[in-house]
Amino acid sequence: MNLLVTHYLFVPGGKRTKEDFDRVRSLLEAAGHQTDAITLSDPQKATLSDHIEELCDRIGSSEAQRLHLVGHSYASFVIVGAADRLPESVERLGFLDTLIPQSGMSLLDFFAAARIDAAGFGVPSWPPFVEQLVFDTATLRTIPKTYIHCLDSQFLVMTKDAVHHVKAHLAPEHWTYLEIQSDHYCMITAPALVAEAVVHHGT
Repeated sequence: MNLLVTHYLFVPGGKRTKEDFDRVRSLLEAAGHQTDAITLSDPQKATLSDHIEELCDRIGSSEAQRLHLVGHSYASFVIVGAADRLPESVERLGFLDTLIPQSGMSLLDFFAAARIDAAGFGVPSWPPFVEQLVFDTATLRTIPKTYIHCLDSQFLVMTKDAVHHVKAHLAPEHWTYLEIQSDHYCMITAPALVAEAVVHHGT
């Protein structure tokens, strides 16, 4: 195996599927990268812990030497949970128009803290979204991370704090910050921009 080849593993959010990333993956593979994607189990029947375990299992079965996990939306909680368990297996984390998880908080906790009705954004009280994620913040801080901010996102009111945090902690928390002109579902509506962004500072 060529150890210089980066392997991108994409994790969709909510009730989305791995097919969301088909066009992004095609572009990356045409450029010589390795890619994979996972469809998480039904969030109406699974928990956040289940999703983290599913991703850890996929990482464990991979022979990738330079693994970059890229999570969209809710999947930021999943990739952080997996990286917390398997930090030695993850070279970089990519946050694609997401919140930045905080230890001890669930996805819906963020909406409650912002005094925003999650249901109004199409986020129901399903098990993965109410389960609080607990992780070692020191471990996460040391892993190189890329935040990709979608400037036309439907969730700007929710991601503004994440953007502020990343910009304020670029060096100490090993962040790269990028912006793309796209809505929240950028991997579908702007796959070329996403493909370009995920490889930026990632090789």
